[in-house]
Amino acid sequence: MPSQLIIQGAGVPGAADSYYSQEETLSATGSAYTLVPQIGFIMVVAVANLSYVLQTVDASPPTYVTVLAANTAGMVWSDGTNLFVNNSSTTANARYFVLAHKP
Repeated sequence: MPSQLIIQGAGVPGAADSYYSQEETLSATGSAYTLVPQIGFIMVVAVANLSYVLQTVDASPPTYVTVLAANTAGMVWSDGTNLFVNNSSTTANARYFVLAHKP
């Protein structure tokens, strides 16, 4: 029988023994795209008017594809370069956790 992965005693988000970062906030300017600078899986907290998009064409103007709709929680991958928060209203704080790899 194959070995199972067992996570024991994991702490709350942000604790040294947690698999999640503390809750991150990122100020997303109204009617603009704001880069998500962290690298890894991003667990998004639903916030009104904020969606997550990938930049797919690096031209002027750039092209974006929505990967997580506004006011929706979910998980997306960030490479630190191409994932953006799209704010369709006034400035708001994007909220998310970064999933961390623990050996």
